[in-house]
Amino acid sequence: MPITRLSSKGQVVLPKPVRDALGLEPGDELWVEVEEGVIRIVPRKKRRLEEVLARLPGHEPRWRFESAEALLEAEREEARKRWGR
Repeated sequence: MPITRLSSKGQVVLPKPVRDALGLEPGDELWVEVEEGVIRIVPRKKRRLEEVLARLPGHEPRWRFESAEALLEAEREEARKRWGR
C-alpha cells in the first residue's frame, strides 16, 4: 500500500501508482469525506453527456455531442434558425 504525507499546508500528494490506476490527471476533482475516522477520496470524473443519457431507461439519443456545452450551442443555433435571432 503506497504511503503519502500531509504537508504543512494540509496538502496530500497521491502516489503515482494510485493516480495511474485511477487515470487521474492534474485538475481532476476529488470528493473527500470522513466516515468513522476513515478518509475516503473518490474521483469526481466529468462524464460526457452521452454517457449520462445512456444510463436513463429507454433513452436512445438522436444526436451525439461531446459535451453539454456542445449540445447547448446546437440548441442555440437551432433557435437562431427557427426564430431569426
